Amino acid sequence: MINLQLKNKVIIVTGANGGIGQEICMSFLREGSVVVALYRGKIEKLNDLKKQVELENISTEMYYPWEIDMSSSQNIDLTILDIIKKFNQIDVLVNNAGTTVEKPFLSLEDDELDMIYNANMLSLAKISRRVLKEMLIAKSGNIVNVSSIVSKRWGRGVSFYASMKAGVNRLTQVLALEMGKKNIRINAVCPGVIETKLSGALQVRHNKSLLKETPLKRFGTPSDVSNAIMFLASDAVSSFTTGVTLDIDGGIGL
Repeated sequence: MINLQLKNKVIIVTGANGGIGQEICMSFLREGSVVVALYRGKIEKLNDLKKQVELENISTEMYYPWEIDMSSSQNIDLTILDIIKKFNQIDVLVNNAGTTVEKPFLSLEDDELDMIYNANMLSLAKISRRVLKEMLIAKSGNIVNVSSIVSKRWGRGVSFYASMKAGVNRLTQVLALEMGKKNIRINAVCPGVIETKLSGALQVRHNKSLLKETPLKRFGTPSDVSNAIMFLASDAVSSFTTGVTLDIDGGIGL
């Protein structure tokens, strides 16, 4: 069994309430990490995650739900400052938050364009910038961005979202160049079709064609994504890996 050496590492996960976000949190918690699960709005969004934490008898001293407004630079600054005050460190940031509107590009309204940009690119850049300032002081740390396979292929109906994810990939690479000499690693994962509520409608509409195009002949699971993130987050097994965008797509991107 590989020891990822993530015990007592402080992990921040954005978008902790989604299917993938919940599994990311649980994967780190099972390794003994301290997980700061960021959410916006009502804490009830994390009810499923809380139930899983209780079901697996994970100490509440390791799991910290934390409310944040990712659209506010000031709130991001204050949140990261509070996290540093409490834990004295941030070892890993997983940028998992994101959303989209599925419709043709010409049908998108201005507010929808703003929402997609803010949720998938701007807020990721803002929280990464703030966390990197702390990692620079510590001279260590790493960030894992959750992108998407649509950043590299397809995109019909999600053109602007696909463009934002392509931007995340490039930001990952450039930040890896900038931060490497400071002992900070930046990587990304690009999930394909993952079995979550968010992709449910897509699976119903294109089930047969998607499976036909997937060499492994199945859809991915949240744990497929979280396992890849764990690998990239662990200095014990991936200390020489930075600037990669790792496809977790069953081969559908080939």
